[in-house]
Amino acid sequence: MTDLVIYYSRSGNTKKIARIIKKEVNADIIEIKDKTRRVGTLGFLKGIMDSIRNQDTKIEPSFIDVSKYDLIYIGSPVWASKPAPAIIQLLHNTDFTGKKVITFDSMMASGGEATINFMNEIVESQGGRVIKSFSIMNNQDLKESTMKALND
Repeated sequence: MTDLVIYYSRSGNTKKIARIIKKEVNADIIEIKDKTRRVGTLGFLKGIMDSIRNQDTKIEPSFIDVSKYDLIYIGSPVWASKPAPAIIQLLHNTDFTGKKVITFDSMMASGGEATINFMNEIVESQGGRVIKSFSIMNNQDLKESTMKALND
């Protein structure tokens, strides 16, 4: 079985979770880069507004061929109860037909369930089958929380 972890991370928490998953399941990993500048407080606020408005953004890579993978993990931070714009864009750009998908997010306080539901709806509209989802609070032990989520 070949697994793939795809993620976007602004602050590094989602990246840490993605790397834990990569190591535990021996997966390939791809980081999505948002070409819109999202550093600092203003960048973060712009990201939140773009998430709320479902604003398109340019990402790198702009397309991922998932055809050779059996299971795909997709991770995003929670921004205003939605995934980051880069992940929204990636989900719309990817054909998940016949693929099993596990979605996950990292969050400071709340909005994880809404973010997961939003991601799952897009994955399913793109032909994927979501088999599991989980949210991780950033103030928890990321490794312990991720391992528990993977094994539940």
